[in-house]
Amino acid sequence: MTLRSIGLFVLATLLLVACGPSSAQIKSARTARYNASASEVFQAAVAGLKDNQQVDKADPVTSTAYSKGRWYEGDGTYVAKDANDKPIVRNGSVVVSFEVKVVPDGEHFGVEVIPHVQQHRDGYAALFTIEPGSELMPGFIIGLTDSIYLSIHGRLKGNVVVPSGAAAPGATAPAGA
Repeated sequence: MTLRSIGLFVLATLLLVACGPSSAQIKSARTARYNASASEVFQAAVAGLKDNQQVDKADPVTSTAYSKGRWYEGDGTYVAKDANDKPIVRNGSVVVSFEVKVVPDGEHFGVEVIPHVQQHRDGYAALFTIEPGSELMPGFIIGLTDSIYLSIHGRLKGNVVVPSGAAAPGATAPAGA
C-alpha cells in the first residue's frame, strides 16, 4: 500500500464514521415501542434483518426470525473460503447469527435483536459460545446488531410511541422551560 492509498483509506473511514448514526439514534432504535400490529412489526423486523443478513427462517406464529450463520475474522471481516466454498476458520474466528423477535409491551410492540456468537478456539473440540453482554463479545457484533435495529426502526419510525412526559422526536422545549 502506498502512503497515498493509506491516506485515502483513512479519509474514507473518517467520512463513513462522520455520516453514521448517533448514539441517541441507536438508543432510540433499540428501545422504541411501536403503535402497530404485531404482524406489521414482525414484517418490518424480517425486512430489517434481511437488509443486513441472510434470513434463514421467519416464524410469524412466534414472531421470531433467524439469520443464517456467517463466519467472521476477529476484526469483523468475512473469513475467506476455500475452493469448495467452505470457510477457512482460524483461531478466534466467530460464527454469528441473529435472532429477531417481536415483544409485546402493553398495547404496543418492541423488537429484540439477539446475536448468537460462537468462537473457534484452537485446541478445543467444540465452538465456544459468547453470551450477549459478555466482555468477550467482539465490538463489531454490537455494530451489526445496531444496524439491524436501525433498519427495523427506519421502517417503523412513523409508528413510534412517545412515552408520556417525553418530547416528540424533533420537538423543541418551550422557551423558559
